[in-house]
Amino acid sequence: MDSKTTDSIKACLNELRAKALKAFKMQVMKIYSSAEHPVFIPEITVRNAVKAAEDNTRQLLEDTMKQVSAVSAAPEAFTLIDRAIAAHLSDLESVVVQGRGVPLLPTMLKVADEKLAMVRQELFRNLETYRSSFSGSKNKGGAPLTWNWEEAEAYVRGKFPDGIPTKHGMQSKIAKMMAEWFSETYDKEPGKTELNRHAADLVNNRR
Repeated sequence: MDSKTTDSIKACLNELRAKALKAFKMQVMKIYSSAEHPVFIPEITVRNAVKAAEDNTRQLLEDTMKQVSAVSAAPEAFTLIDRAIAAHLSDLESVVVQGRGVPLLPTMLKVADEKLAMVRQELFRNLETYRSSFSGSKNKGGAPLTWNWEEAEAYVRGKFPDGIPTKHGMQSKIAKMMAEWFSETYDKEPGKTELNRHAADLVNNRR
């Protein structure tokens, strides 16, 4: 995929993300304003904010697939979408946990993190269903047919002898650690969707 096409896709993704993020912020503001107190946000309100994040990201995924696939079906295009969707969801997560200008209390932060992890996993599963639409996406550039997730996860666990913390932001940290391990081991790394999915499993003790 040439640089002109790459730049065109990046511009398209940035525009779609900006529009989606703006709409989400307005929606979440309305959701959180329903709470009687800016600090004590009830669980149902947090759940509604997470549901809004899920709907927003799902719509963005549909929009990006429709517009980007019309420009290019190259595997590099899928990679750009992968990164954009992962970054967008992170942006939405930041908005959710900030509540009404005051960060959510620990109990509600835990609720948000758990629900967002479920949204993230479902989103990445949906994203993977589009991979085949981008010719050659699998095993592009000599990447291993099967990533060695067991060794990557063992590497992460070795960094936390007392157990992997479940505090906010740990999933992103673990995804970054695994990306660095793969990069050093293979000179390549899996897509952000796969990294985040495996990181979520580790944080939630599903591995």
